Amino acid sequence: MSSEIHSFTFDKAGLKLVRQSPRGKNWPVVYFIHDDNNLYIGETTSASTRMDQHLKNEAKKDLKLIEFIFDPSFNKSVILDYEQRLIKYCSVDKQFAHILNQNMGQQAAHDYYERERYRNQFSVLWKQLQNEGLAKHSLDIIENDNIFKFSPYNALTGEQNEVSIEIMNDIIDSFEKGQQGVSLVDGCAGTGKTVLAISVINSLVNAANIDLRLLQDAENEFVESIDEDKKKALLRIKDFIQKERNGKPFKIGIVFPMPGLRQTVSRVFKECGNGLSRDMVIGPSDVVKEDYDILFVDESHRLSKRKNLTGYDSFDKTSRKLGFNPEETNQLEWILKSAKHTVLFYDEYQSVKSSDISHSEYQESLKKYGNIIKRHKLETQMRCKGGDAYIDYVKDIMSCRRKDFEVIGNDYEFCLFDDVNIMIENIRKKDAEYGLCKTVAGFAWEWKTKPKGKPKDDMKYYDFLVKNGKYDILIENHPYIWNLTNEDWITREDSRYTIGCIHTTQGYDMNFVGVIFGEEIDYNPATNALEINLDKYMDKKVKQSTDEETLKQLMLNTYTTIMTRGIKGCYVYACNSNMKKYLRQYIARANKVTVGDTV
Repeated sequence: MSSEIHSFTFDKAGLKLVRQSPRGKNWPVVYFIHDDNNLYIGETTSASTRMDQHLKNEAKKDLKLIEFIFDPSFNKSVILDYEQRLIKYCSVDKQFAHILNQNMGQQAAHDYYERERYRNQFSVLWKQLQNEGLAKHSLDIIENDNIFKFSPYNALTGEQNEVSIEIMNDIIDSFEKGQQGVSLVDGCAGTGKTVLAISVINSLVNAANIDLRLLQDAENEFVESIDEDKKKALLRIKDFIQKERNGKPFKIGIVFPMPGLRQTVSRVFKECGNGLSRDMVIGPSDVVKEDYDILFVDESHRLSKRKNLTGYDSFDKTSRKLGFNPEETNQLEWILKSAKHTVLFYDEYQSVKSSDISHSEYQESLKKYGNIIKRHKLETQMRCKGGDAYIDYVKDIMSCRRKDFEVIGNDYEFCLFDDVNIMIENIRKKDAEYGLCKTVAGFAWEWKTKPKGKPKDDMKYYDFLVKNGKYDILIENHPYIWNLTNEDWITREDSRYTIGCIHTTQGYDMNFVGVIFGEEIDYNPATNALEINLDKYMDKKVKQSTDEETLKQLMLNTYTTIMTRGIKGCYVYACNSNMKKYLRQYIARANKVTVGDTV
């Protein structure tokens, strides 16, 4: 049986009708209270009691309607789960301009009996909401939106929630002691480091505004969904801000070393509101422009040293301003000196440029802070439906330590193509169906078509290149064009037809990713090792003054990273014959697929 949506006027007359309803007094429900622009989402086991409470609330008194979602199969776990999901989806959907829920960072998403069935049923409910005019966009459209992926409304896993509480307590411990503090969160690709960072920032920003009466009200939905440890951490933050800072909030920044991801999250912060603002999102050199209390650093493995940079003058100027010798410092040291507490998110296997701080250099920079560093670990992979097993499998393949073929479950498509154009066309078809499905390649071809400036997102420059026979990549007589920009490529219309690189995709999720192993990487059966051909590697900036062993590790990191971008699947093609033969041992060959006309 599907859910039923019952609508009542949000007034005493409506309350009387709710009390007379068969499930109005003692049944778990989810509900919307709204007018044309404002929406509040809640859950309760007593619709009439909760409605009576809301009618007495000054902030909601002008709302017009209340819609109760009744379902005979609902229980308390289901409505808590649905409430969180509805807040997140509705905040992105924008059918209502303002979501009124007080949010301090979503709480842990717990498992419960038949959760998968209820999660699948949620899509049916969402269509009902669309039909009733309570939702606008489809779930697919919403889930592909960057605001959805980087939203402060993301529900944390149990592991993420524990680490978020630990980080908040780290921060308050260091401030209460009047000492500098460092929190280091180690996690591989897909463990949700960015989501965790944004959630903690959201909690810190909003903690000062917590209404203590709400936290003491056992009937309040926010209190019901928050665990005791998080409640204590939030109260510690509020208490410190009130007593030690006279109500002055923390000055917080989140550093993104990669310009594309920085630009994306900046827009998310601007559109989300909830106390978040785009000026919080900064680059490494911006840390000297403000006096920061707390700095978060996402993808801190991508922080740079003074090597193979585009702008040495800027690096030198920032270094000297902070009292460092430019020849001996790096961006990690800048950041550690620029905040009272620093939260670093790190994965040593995702360093992909020679300008990135190496693992040993990273550890060396942290040495002087050894006594104050609090270390945390994220271990559960959340991006790929192939799970942790898929990530480990890819790492084994790229390190040539895999012995046997393994099937990566029924929910994840991991397959090898013999024809590059069939693979690319299938990725394009997937992109038309799901969105966010792109092809990415190793840097084995020059970027001849690089435009001057950033082309408008209207396909005109791509069409111009095609009509004039211009291309960058030629494989099996099939010509392709590199990404037309390094910033926001993944969301552009022309990204369906162009080939991306590591610099345009790191930090982003895709539904399906197609990966082309270029001629710069091959397998040597005599040594059972992957080898690189520097003559075929075209990233001159990375190659400059970099030894071959370091370059090899950077390339292996690059391919490992891009192979773990896909949520639903990863398609693979290799240019070199030995590489093809090697990958066939561990990746299932794709079924022959007939595609439509080549674009």
